[in-house]
Amino acid sequence: MLSVARAVSTARSRILPVLLCLLLSPVNVVSAATEMDILPTYRQGTFVWNKAGLNNSPNILSELKWENLRARGIKSILRHDMDRRSYLEASGEYAWIYAGTNQDSDYDGDNRTKEFSRSNNSGNGGHVFDASLAVGWKMRDTTSQRTSLLAGYGYSRQLLRMTDGFQTINKYGSIGPFAGLNSSYRTVWQGPWMGLQHEERLNRRLNLIARLEYHWLSYEAEARWNLRADLEQPITNNHWAGGSGIVASLGLNYAAGSRWRLGANVDYTRYSTGYGTDQVNGATGEKTRIRLNEARWDSWAYRLKATYLF
Repeated sequence: MLSVARAVSTARSRILPVLLCLLLSPVNVVSAATEMDILPTYRQGTFVWNKAGLNNSPNILSELKWENLRARGIKSILRHDMDRRSYLEASGEYAWIYAGTNQDSDYDGDNRTKEFSRSNNSGNGGHVFDASLAVGWKMRDTTSQRTSLLAGYGYSRQLLRMTDGFQTINKYGSIGPFAGLNSSYRTVWQGPWMGLQHEERLNRRLNLIARLEYHWLSYEAEARWNLRADLEQPITNNHWAGGSGIVASLGLNYAAGSRWRLGANVDYTRYSTGYGTDQVNGATGEKTRIRLNEARWDSWAYRLKATYLF
């Protein structure tokens, strides 16, 4: 027994250094013209918009919030080197919203006072879609660092739902659950953007990647309030505004072989508008325009990543 234990100990002392050398040894990564990332994703988000009344009185008439939105999805990024210094990048993401809440509040007074109506509803069942096309320029490209300037055009869409209605405050009627709620709010954010991406080699296999984008945005949305008999169906309201946004990302890549990298990313997105227009579409054809105060989308995305170099 003693000889067996000594043999196991000897083998362990020889094998461990070999495993450590394999783990820490440099990988001859293929210098590929094309690479693709696949990123399974979990997202959390919040969406808020509010508008004023006629002649801006009150300054906030209605406000809708979708909070604790949770979504599962997948993102793909394709990069292709055009030459030593420039490359094309295309990305797309689709995520299904499987949980969330909605609150719809109306006010008679300025600054969210004299609330006369509030419903708290389910906000699950929608989706999020993002796409982008960009050109990158490698301003610095060494064995330990790479810094790129990017310019592109982005498109983002959210479908937000309201179901399972529950009236929480009602100055003019009853409180409690109500039937038939199946409303939705559909948004589109799009416009050009510029960004910086920096990659830093931490050791022979591990890279840190940081990225920041600034977006110039136009915003359009359609509200479909299915229980409003006084409004035109199906599109009861249209929204337009200009805005801006940031997208920030931090990630790690591990070289798992000559053509494979594995990693993880955390992304933060914030889009917001300034003043815009809310067009109320009446059931008899009249169109009334009032001030849209703001729309805002905040999202955190947590992603795993597998990269293949062609």
